[in-house]
Amino acid sequence: MTCQPTLRARFIGFAVALALSTGPTGAQQPAGGTPQAGGPRLSRADVLARLSAASEAQPADFAGQDLSGLDLSGVDLSRAKLSGAHLDRARLVHARMFSVDLDHATAREADLTGAVLDVSAMRAADFSHSILRDASLYAVIMPGANFTDADLTGVRLIAAADGAIFVRATLVHADVGADPRNQPMGVMRTDFTNADLSGADLTSANLRKARLVRANFTGANLSGADLALTDLTDAIFHQIRGRSTIKGLDRAIDVAGAHWDSTP
Repeated sequence: MTCQPTLRARFIGFAVALALSTGPTGAQQPAGGTPQAGGPRLSRADVLARLSAASEAQPADFAGQDLSGLDLSGVDLSRAKLSGAHLDRARLVHARMFSVDLDHATAREADLTGAVLDVSAMRAADFSHSILRDASLYAVIMPGANFTDADLTGVRLIAAADGAIFVRATLVHADVGADPRNQPMGVMRTDFTNADLSGADLTSANLRKARLVRANFTGANLSGADLALTDLTDAIFHQIRGRSTIKGLDRAIDVAGAHWDSTP
């Protein structure tokens, strides 16, 4: 992936933050525990008008607003302020959401198929039951975000996702592996420290070099998943499926420090 030059510093900051991450962060606000969106539900025309009037210096501001159920497929929402906004059941198929602020927003049952959310923030956001098939979430900050029962098939994910929730999420063919093309800026890896991936489907997922410290994979399907060079310190792998087909396990970090069932 080629990063825009003006965003080089932000990518470096992200890489440094991940490199310095050595454990759990402080308590996060529970996903979905945000205040109710204020004011009446916006229309598509309202959203497009605000976007048209916005500039890079003054991006469109939808913080705390109700955009639930809107069809914004293909719309460019880049740099928009959506913190605390409600996007439940919204259609954002192939939407461009580059560098948006989605902290504490809700997007339950939203359709973000093919959407681009690179360099965005979504701390404690709620994406439960949402669809993010083939979406791009590169260099995203998402501690405490909730992706319970979400469909992330084929997603590209490089994120600070400590404490994030992926219970029963579908991550089939997900590419969560470190990006070797950005090594001059530091190792761009996904941090799943303390993340809950219990019951998740990670069939054929690429997790190379990811940080899985204390992550919970109880009941997850790891058939064909690649764990080469991942950090498995204190990770939980009870009752997982596909253990015998996991790739790169012999090259993972601290396999003995992870928690496995006594019999495969």
